[in-house]
Amino acid sequence: MDERNETRPETTADRGEQPEEPKVPATTTRRTFLSSVGKKTAYITPVLLTLTASPAMASNPHHSCARTGSPCGVDDDCCGSLTCTGGICDPP
Repeated sequence: MDERNETRPETTADRGEQPEEPKVPATTTRRTFLSSVGKKTAYITPVLLTLTASPAMASNPHHSCARTGSPCGVDDDCCGSLTCTGGICDPP
């Protein structure tokens, strides 16, 4: 009989040890996942709202104005060339 002297790497079974457990990727619990999502949302939401906010009403040139005979506080409350006289929008 021809015996071959082959070398092979030593295994844990050769040393009489138990094989190692296969490494399983860490799993995330639902509670941990939702907690991390909630924390990220707390940072992202204000940024999105700031970027998508519409301009304030005071800076909008198309805001409503008071017509002739309507109550007013200042000339800017009245439409067009009307002026606020005594709290009422009147023509100049």
